[in-house]
Amino acid sequence: MTIRRATLADLLPLVALARRCYAEAFSQDKYPGNPIDGFIDEHVTTAVYAQEFADRRASFWLAENEAGEAMGFLKLRRHAPPRRLAERNALELVRIYLLEQHIGHGYGKQLMQFCLDYARSQGHKAVYLGVWEHNAVAQAFYRKQGFTPFGWHVFPFGGERQRDIWMSRAV
Repeated sequence: MTIRRATLADLLPLVALARRCYAEAFSQDKYPGNPIDGFIDEHVTTAVYAQEFADRRASFWLAENEAGEAMGFLKLRRHAPPRRLAERNALELVRIYLLEQHIGHGYGKQLMQFCLDYARSQGHKAVYLGVWEHNAVAQAFYRKQGFTPFGWHVFPFGGERQRDIWMSRAV
């Protein structure tokens, strides 16, 4: 797997990848009643992602296989962390997703290691993220990667107000 910074030329394939990743990760089969379709239709669009690309504090990264096919992606963002996080020099891991077929093969760990190495190379002292309180699989993955909870926040999702747990770790 290779990880490269996404450019505006990657916008359409990135949105298609993100829509698929979200649909797989939060499907009705896994979370009955979860309003995933509404969230995707509102927040995972070309217009929204084009705005996110314009944010100079944010960067998108694509994970590709040897044939150059997208497997997953990251979004990182530099800005003031939540007040509850003691370490103020922290990078936010906004999104980390793999297509379902690539989960369980060590690629998630590689994506996370890339994020941690990147944060360190940019002078950050910690990485933090938000994870849905009902996503036990993701929480377990983050704990294995050394993340610990430090609070929570409300996350608007498909017309609902859901709760995300803040987690962080030093780099």
